[in-house]
Amino acid sequence: MAQIFTLVQITDPHLHASSEGTLLGMNTENSLKLIVNRILQTTPKIEMILATGDIAQDSSVQAYKNFLEHIKPLNAPMRWIPGNHDNRENMAEACIGLDHSDPVIELDNNWTVILLDSSVPEKVYGELADDQLKLLDETLKQHKDRHVLLTFHHHPVNMECKWIDNIGIRNPEDLQVILKKHDNVRAVLFGHVHQDSDRIIDGVRYISSPSTCVQFLPESEDFGIDALGPGYRTLQLLPNGDIETTVERVKGPEFEIDFSQKGY
Repeated sequence: MAQIFTLVQITDPHLHASSEGTLLGMNTENSLKLIVNRILQTTPKIEMILATGDIAQDSSVQAYKNFLEHIKPLNAPMRWIPGNHDNRENMAEACIGLDHSDPVIELDNNWTVILLDSSVPEKVYGELADDQLKLLDETLKQHKDRHVLLTFHHHPVNMECKWIDNIGIRNPEDLQVILKKHDNVRAVLFGHVHQDSDRIIDGVRYISSPSTCVQFLPESEDFGIDALGPGYRTLQLLPNGDIETTVERVKGPEFEIDFSQKGY
């Protein structure tokens, strides 16, 4: 009997080499630890963790090692992709000999997960380079009889938030050309926007998730910080191609946020 696969998305933790590191006033190591504890309480069985970018704020090797240490209690395989704050080479150095960067995962319940790199060195916006688009096209063709969950860091759709929509992927039309060639992508999962959204466009589900630290204010003209707590997303992949998903958040006085900041 085909099983339901449970995935947990952790995104945008923005860790530093130092445990004292912050983002917009919030201690990001502390918030990630609280998220991990919450996951342990709510999701006893995890088949895989998807860490969808901005793992580090300072892009240091130590920050990536810190992340790997913090998620150990979850006792699940993990795959990660870089975001605009990350450094690909330092991520690779932190996980030498491990499979954390493998871009294609075949699950046992008729699902395939594809992880693309949308980061552009030294830029906040993203782009799906030719090699990434080719990887996507070829993998979708090879797995045409399987359901596909596609994930990368930057958002490929308009979030109705002017400042955020200036820093999504710059070539969403190239992605759409490939998605329209194939009919097996069930959802596109991303981070970067530090907010929860879930909608269907042209038959494909687009899902964004809260950061494990500070949240951004939805539908804002200019940079804004939301008062919602750190969060993560759980996704259950059903053999028939459906996805059941929930967002969990942590609350408490532990979170200090500097709402006066005008950017990150």
